[in-house]
Amino acid sequence: MVIVDLDGTLVECNSFTEFVKFVFRRHPEVRLFLIMTVMRRKLRLISHHEAKERIISRTSGLVTEKDLDDFTSFLHSRINRRVLDIVRSGSRAILASAAPELYACPFAAKAGISVISASRPHEAENRGERKLADVIRQGAVFDRNTVVITDHHDDLPLLKANKEGLNYIVKPSRKSLGILLREGIRFTLLD
Repeated sequence: MVIVDLDGTLVECNSFTEFVKFVFRRHPEVRLFLIMTVMRRKLRLISHHEAKERIISRTSGLVTEKDLDDFTSFLHSRINRRVLDIVRSGSRAILASAAPELYACPFAAKAGISVISASRPHEAENRGERKLADVIRQGAVFDRNTVVITDHHDDLPLLKANKEGLNYIVKPSRKSLGILLREGIRFTLLD
């Protein structure tokens, strides 16, 4: 089994930032709303989660199937091929991400991943302990055959649960690398 994060791991970008830019270009009717929401976030007047909730709530009724197909095709063009090869080498894969299920689900389908753990509207963000609980709910078993791939210390609960398996860390920040080393996580670095 392979459990893989999305942003900075399976794709070499922040998918939500790219989604906001995509919607901005495609749907001029929400440009002012997007600008104001992003400004509130940058000024730290609202949390990252609140900004994401507001944007998804406002745009989910606007984006069409064609929009989602085009956007997920763009994300597919940003796939880290080395990570994708590891994902495809496993018997089963779970995409485990804090990204909104609005586009995480169609992206996963396009990438050949049938099990998805993503952020749902009006719920806490799918990260940390919540992400771990969700992948377990979806049938993840942590043993010597399990692989976890991520780029960030937010996935520390997954990495700790996978103490018998193999952990790959993709281009981590200095902060994430320091935290993983301090926590004694065994891992292999990936480019």
